[in-house]
Amino acid sequence: MANIKEKMVAIIILVLLVLGALIRVSAYGDFRLSVGDLDTASYINSSKSSLFSWASFTSRRLFTTNLLYKLANDEKKCNLEVISIPAAGDEKNRQVQSCFDNIALSQNILAVLAWCYLAWTTSRWLKTSFAKITAAIIILTFGFTPQIAGWDSILSAESLTLSMFVISLALLEEIVFRIAERNEDFNSRKIVLIILGWIVIYALWIFVRDVHIYTILITLLLIATLLMIKKFRQSRTLLITGLALIVLFMLGYISAKASLRAEKFSLPHSFNDFIIPSPGNMDFFKKFGMPDISSPAFENWFNSNATSVYGLFLLSHPRFVAQTMSENSFFFISDFLQPYFPFDSNRVMSDLINIGEFVHAQSNAIYLIDILMLLGLSIAAIKHRESSLIAWSWLGWWIFLIAFATLIVSFFGDTAGTRRHIYPSVEIFRLFTWIFLCVYIDRLISNKSIKAIQGEI
Repeated sequence: MANIKEKMVAIIILVLLVLGALIRVSAYGDFRLSVGDLDTASYINSSKSSLFSWASFTSRRLFTTNLLYKLANDEKKCNLEVISIPAAGDEKNRQVQSCFDNIALSQNILAVLAWCYLAWTTSRWLKTSFAKITAAIIILTFGFTPQIAGWDSILSAESLTLSMFVISLALLEEIVFRIAERNEDFNSRKIVLIILGWIVIYALWIFVRDVHIYTILITLLLIATLLMIKKFRQSRTLLITGLALIVLFMLGYISAKASLRAEKFSLPHSFNDFIIPSPGNMDFFKKFGMPDISSPAFENWFNSNATSVYGLFLLSHPRFVAQTMSENSFFFISDFLQPYFPFDSNRVMSDLINIGEFVHAQSNAIYLIDILMLLGLSIAAIKHRESSLIAWSWLGWWIFLIAFATLIVSFFGDTAGTRRHIYPSVEIFRLFTWIFLCVYIDRLISNKSIKAIQGEI
């Protein structure tokens, strides 16, 4: 009887995935429609380097976007005709543009697959039918409403950032729960293949934006916590995974340093806005040998030292960080509807935008809710030592810390286009809220959780 019920729930979820994908395909027009922005030309130019050359890692844009924009390298056939500049009030309609149609098509297909896969894996590892179906509906709604789906037509990095993170999360759920719930061998062929797939997708996500590189340190730290468990200390697969991540970090850090991407294109904006106006902040940099900003030696010092000194400044000035974020808190409650092209003015799109407002909460309360849910789940995991609770807690810390790290680095790393840069991180926080609300619902409904709660009372 239980098996029949499980199969029925699985069928319902599969039907939901198909219906969600059909709505996503039909509601947003031709998947090949695209619009460029002021940064699109830099993606095209950067992608002209040989794919696996050092230049492909040290050019203006990173490896993964260079890989995608190889589709637009033919100067005779590939003509970017639609460039939207919303800051100047110049918002264009999407068009099917030669070569760029394949980029937009790739982004849209990847997004549909990513959100369907996350909806499937998350519901799969919940225990109760209600939580499974609820999770599938909410995740599909989250990913297929205009607050996210609209970005898949824009020739920039935002679509890839979210889609590849979502796939990484879904694969990590598979790995964590296969080991925690099914007690599968970490060194088994199936687990090794899934880990290999996760490393590839995670690496591609890392090389979409420089801010992602620092998440490797978070992942390594969380992997290190597993070494407290004997079976993980003896796992060759875990050791190789850790070594692979260290290599990825070194490649990302060295290539970013060699490229001077931050020093030339993003950090000057933050320096002008956060450091130069304050004599006290300037004094901090002068302690590290910064010459006068009008001096010929300033540029060399800035290219060599600015990133590390700026990072040290932020770490040693938590009050400045907190106050600056508080003063700009309006960024963190944005609706994040893309501003580059007008949506179709029909009832379906209007309804989708309204539905999206329910799941993309425009409130700073989500950050407090996320913290409380994460702490509550972690305390329960420590207290009850149940494998499922431990698994969700570990995943929760991974998602939360990645969202936090990328938000901080994005916000303080470049003040030009802040809203666009922080968009993926804020949406990850919002996604966290819904995934772990479903986890809490699942725990409340399940008999084990009820008994645990009654025991505490």
